[in-house]
Amino acid sequence: MLLNILTKRTIPFLTLGFLGAFAVAGRCRSASATLYAYDPCNQSAGVGIDGTASTSPGVWPTAQNWGNVAGTVDITSGSLSVPSGVVGLPTRGNCATLSNSGSQAAAFRSFGTTFNTASDTSLWFSFLYRPAGSGAVGINEGISLFHGGTEVLFFGADGPGDLVIRAVGGQASSSGDQFANTLVDATSNQTFQIVANIQSTTGYTIWVNPTGFNANLGTPTGGTKASLTTGLQAFGFDSIRLGDDDTSSGQGVATFDEFRMATSAVEVVPEPSTWALALGGLAAFAWQRSRRGRQAA
Repeated sequence: MLLNILTKRTIPFLTLGFLGAFAVAGRCRSASATLYAYDPCNQSAGVGIDGTASTSPGVWPTAQNWGNVAGTVDITSGSLSVPSGVVGLPTRGNCATLSNSGSQAAAFRSFGTTFNTASDTSLWFSFLYRPAGSGAVGINEGISLFHGGTEVLFFGADGPGDLVIRAVGGQASSSGDQFANTLVDATSNQTFQIVANIQSTTGYTIWVNPTGFNANLGTPTGGTKASLTTGLQAFGFDSIRLGDDDTSSGQGVATFDEFRMATSAVEVVPEPSTWALALGGLAAFAWQRSRRGRQAA
């Protein structure tokens, strides 16, 4: 009798806990965050990127396709793999490749609207990136934010050196470009997860291969981090570019995947504790149902 009473009381409690866990997960991912843009590069493989757009679950502010392609930029079968030990979101099947055959390779995608760091005061970005093979990394090989035809911010490999975030000339109050160097070598054929935060004029930060997430601070943890914190100005942008400025025909292929832009890190870097809570509720619920079945038998 006591066991039946406890079972009847426990089942609703566990069910509410399970649903509550997902409610918490939903609040963490929706109420406090907006995913502005997501291109999982899941277009059909084996075609040029020009004129294409990703399909669901990809999202974009307006219906804008990739265009203004220079060189060879294709959608290639197979996603980049998230580096071992790195916190990363699921991949969706394909990737974008830039093949250098002696000229610049680039592709642009407009947002169809203008963002401005004066009003959009905290923006987060993430993507997977594998530098070009053949033992050489391209010049300015990475993802750039553009305003009209002007590059305003860059994340990626600065030539054959390391991974950086760069405030391009004209966007910094001091003359010339400003760099936050991670001192992580952009080694060819190694995949990196790049996460960046543009915090108004307070600071620009880049993480390479973060290994965790601090729910209290709402920021990635682990990996390598570098920041710019002085001499910054607000800027607007309305498109992104996948780019590689190298002109060496032997440089090889650079690969990009899983581009995200959001108002919170939780949309570009997963929060393990949230999903652990939800999965824990699911496991408890399943265990209680199984126990109830055994008692009935």
